[in-house]
Amino acid sequence: MKHLNRRNVFATIALAVTMGLAACGAGSGGSGRSAIERDDDMAIGNPDAAVTIVEFASLTCPHCATFHKGIYKDIKSKYIETGKVRFVFRQFPTPPVRLAVGGEAIARCKADVDKYFAMLDVLFEKQMYWVRSQNPGQALRELAATAGISPEEFETCLADPQNITRIQEVSKHASDTWGINSTPSFVINGELAQNMRSFDDFAKIIDPILAASDE
Repeated sequence: MKHLNRRNVFATIALAVTMGLAACGAGSGGSGRSAIERDDDMAIGNPDAAVTIVEFASLTCPHCATFHKGIYKDIKSKYIETGKVRFVFRQFPTPPVRLAVGGEAIARCKADVDKYFAMLDVLFEKQMYWVRSQNPGQALRELAATAGISPEEFETCLADPQNITRIQEVSKHASDTWGINSTPSFVINGELAQNMRSFDDFAKIIDPILAASDE
């Protein structure tokens, strides 16, 4: 897991603000919300599901990319798409923070849940391409274009400060409430889940909750 000192999280996010890298505002993604969601969360799956998973992750974290290219797809197939799990993604930036915040800006640029998660898939799949590029801004702009984001929209999304404010709030709440300082971290039905390294680790928590809800 990628660890980041809590003080450094807020300092680097603040630095990103002073350097002018902000993002567009969030879309609500529909009226349905699980009980533990923020109004500006991006989430997929049945809002009335017995299980809600909140992932705290960074678009620049290699471990997060590995999760999304593997375990997440199995969770989505077995639990999310079958209406058994609600999945919430919350950005918790790790270095290089400016790029993580910028990636979140582009993912949210269309303020649409389906497009947001589709863009997350692209950003994680192509993580090494844009994060390690000699010109990451241009690489990110090219990826944004594949999602139908125009150059004008790209610049507008990066110039809107609401994304920074949301990320600061989310990061502080994650640290204060669950002591989160690494990514990816997972909160399942309000409880921090430890050592989530495989699909089976998730199943061991999810399946008993689902069984109990059917009784």
